[in-house]
Amino acid sequence: MDADRPNSPSSPDSPMPEPAADSTAADERSFRIRLAVFVCVVIAAVIGAFVGYPTWQEYVSQQEAKLELRAYVDARAQGPTTLKEGVPPRVRETIQNIGRTPAYNDAVQAAITVADYPLTKHFERVACPDSQQPDKRRWFVGKLSRPETVRETPFTAEEITAIRTTRSALYFHGTVCYRDIFHEPHRTDFCMFWKWDAGRVSPSISCEQGNKAD
Repeated sequence: MDADRPNSPSSPDSPMPEPAADSTAADERSFRIRLAVFVCVVIAAVIGAFVGYPTWQEYVSQQEAKLELRAYVDARAQGPTTLKEGVPPRVRETIQNIGRTPAYNDAVQAAITVADYPLTKHFERVACPDSQQPDKRRWFVGKLSRPETVRETPFTAEEITAIRTTRSALYFHGTVCYRDIFHEPHRTDFCMFWKWDAGRVSPSISCEQGNKAD
């Protein structure tokens, strides 16, 4: 009867499962999948970097070319040779494009002010007009002479005295708005003054503030 009895699970002849071996194989497959994904990500990143590199270099080159080729505007002026009560102060300005390409659609906003010397305040920074359009064909290179800027009110006796005692000076300040050949807007803020020096009006002097180019 014992010979016909089936083998028990504890019998040496019965087959045993191998869970440890199956677990190791599954872990190895999972590791290989993660490694393959990681490698693919790295390769994609490297390809993306090499593909994007010329684009960035091209952008940098374009910006450098714009800075080199764009227009740059500078403002200069000749002030009054004499100071006289009852006569409006007037300044003749010259706008010069010192860049390598034309400046388009210049618009100058300027004012003449008698103020403290040394200057103790900041003049208001005006906004460029909205009517400045890139499709207008008014342009200039080199120097551009403009009509005189004249203050509506004449010199007062108090202003003349303050200038001749060096408590005040005559200031010419404003903004030049223009566009370059790339249709990009720019502005140049300027400030200069004339003071009493050795019995006469000095040549124009740049202010310590108010001169800026964008």
